[in-house]
Amino acid sequence: MAPLKIAIVGAGIGGPAVAIALARNGHKVTLYDRLTNTSEVGYAFRITPNSDRCLKYLGVDTIAGGAVAANSGRLMDKSGRPVHGITENTDAEKAKRGTSVFAYRVQNHRITGKSKSLTLPQPLLHQQLMEVALASGVEKRFGVQIESVDVEKTQLVLSDGSTVSVDIIIAADGVHSVVRPHIIDTTKHFPTPSTGHSAFRFMVSKPICQKDKLMSSIISNDTHFMSWGGDDRRILVYPVNYDKQFNITCTHPKEMSEKEGAGGEAAAVGKLRRVAKTTGKVEGSAYNQVASFETALDIYKDFDPVALRLFHLAHPNGLRVWTLQDMDEIPTWSKNHTVLLGDACHPVSPFGFSGASMAIEDAITLAELLPKDVEVEDLEERFKLYEQIRKPRVGRVRDTARKIARGADSREVVGPYMQWLAGYDALEETKNALARHSEAKG
Repeated sequence: MAPLKIAIVGAGIGGPAVAIALARNGHKVTLYDRLTNTSEVGYAFRITPNSDRCLKYLGVDTIAGGAVAANSGRLMDKSGRPVHGITENTDAEKAKRGTSVFAYRVQNHRITGKSKSLTLPQPLLHQQLMEVALASGVEKRFGVQIESVDVEKTQLVLSDGSTVSVDIIIAADGVHSVVRPHIIDTTKHFPTPSTGHSAFRFMVSKPICQKDKLMSSIISNDTHFMSWGGDDRRILVYPVNYDKQFNITCTHPKEMSEKEGAGGEAAAVGKLRRVAKTTGKVEGSAYNQVASFETALDIYKDFDPVALRLFHLAHPNGLRVWTLQDMDEIPTWSKNHTVLLGDACHPVSPFGFSGASMAIEDAITLAELLPKDVEVEDLEERFKLYEQIRKPRVGRVRDTARKIARGADSREVVGPYMQWLAGYDALEETKNALARHSEAKG
């Protein structure tokens, strides 16, 4: 039978991942994104063994692409006193199938300031995914703005007035999805800062830290990541980019950084929420708002001097802040032949270590349910099965992330959760679910 024509909206992480798998299934896949260069200023993130296993299945080696194994870590209170240590990837055979790593996605761009300039490297995991996608026959159309979606006709309406008709639309366009309002009532269901936190993020060169008298005292080859925490504030430091840089994420009650100025983070988030409630559409983005290190230093002023030294070693214009958002479970992930994936249907806060990982698992699950010989008349049923497989898992991730954000970050909570997270095999789970579904149908 003829391959299906599939349009994927959003070329972040989940979009290219599902594009690869569907193209290999024999479908005709086109990836759309509003950006001409999808390696926009972004973020570093955790890839747990469950999602690294999925990436290996797609032909992506995260370590070869610059990710750093999260083998060991040191957790401290805000003054720097050790709380406990963490070790991962201890089973060599399991690590071959899936490794816990810190990955990186950020644009190759230059930040300039009064006394320093900084050139950030090309995106690594994202670049790998795009290379594999194009090699698998995926077509890309970047710099294309999706104006609307007609879910009755399975048709994209572009900003230039043209339309694209396909068999399936997959929305992998993130927390502020332009497709979601065509699936559910987004005046009732929309992302919110449910935990009440914002995060600063910035990068520091690891060699600079190693040469610094104060920072060098805590950096060793045996410690791959570090964190300081106390009074609802956390500073997490981990290596990325072939172990050449540290990514620093600093979470705190969002009210503490809302003074970053008119038009800053608070204003941006407020606008997003007002627009979502009144029209169901989201315009703009609250990501990557510039913040001042003076504000950050004031928020963490009672933290360990070693942790605060990182703020002084960073580029003066390199600090960004945004409010952390997630979303309660929504009524459905699909309508007719249009389906949501990743943050478009289940954004989660980073406290659960799984935003990117859940999108990657979604990609493997959805593609496995859409083989080359899938019948068009079966698509809606397959989308419902996809939702049934994925909803309980992402629900636990969302709920656990909220608990951790609110202080339930003890070993008794995090340990079992991480084991449950890492032990999941998206491909096998989907194959088993599909077999049960087929048997039940007779």
